[in-house]
Amino acid sequence: MRKNTSQVKALRASRIGVFAALYAATSLIPISMFIGAPSFLALNLIMTPAMAILLSPLEAFLASSFGGILALYVSPFQAMYGPFTILLPISGSLFGSLLYHRTKLGVPVTALYLVTAIAAYLVKNYPFPYFVVPHSFAILVALVTLFKGMTPLRVRVPMYTFVSTMCEQGTMMIFAVHLLSLPWQIFPGILPLMIYERIVGTVGGAIVIFALMKTMPKYFAENL
Repeated sequence: MRKNTSQVKALRASRIGVFAALYAATSLIPISMFIGAPSFLALNLIMTPAMAILLSPLEAFLASSFGGILALYVSPFQAMYGPFTILLPISGSLFGSLLYHRTKLGVPVTALYLVTAIAAYLVKNYPFPYFVVPHSFAILVALVTLFKGMTPLRVRVPMYTFVSTMCEQGTMMIFAVHLLSLPWQIFPGILPLMIYERIVGTVGGAIVIFALMKTMPKYFAENL
């Protein structure tokens, strides 16, 4: 029994370390500019939903925390919010993991967070409400996951990766409005970039998940 317990702990520690390193490494690859700050968005946004699905909530929290801290050092130019930038992967991976692994708890918690992010945006940028349409759609998708038994895995995974990446974007949106104080006039120009980035996060995250599920099923068996 002790051996099995130690093996499980070692496996979990290795998963946390691997994903933290992958997040930091992909932070070196820019995929989009960031309007409103001298920074860029990196390919690490595909790792956030991957951590959400392939890791338990605690593992996802730890991996995204360590990965976010490492990314601040290896790629400081992608830290558009300074040290607060580490909250982006934490929010996306944690809420996404709660949604996937603890659906009955995760649905209301995740939906409430997205509603909070939408409200935080609209309270200052109400002249351009269209920016939060994707976040509103993510709430609907989160509610649909309650019926996951009726949906095949190849469809469910992109649903979860979409909600996860939108939770990450929700945190980014809150910081953009209240930390950087970006005016609403900038957001019409940001919207196309945001949609492009979230498509990359959704599709890229799903590809990573399917690839790892196929090549290392035993490594992630307890979390799938």
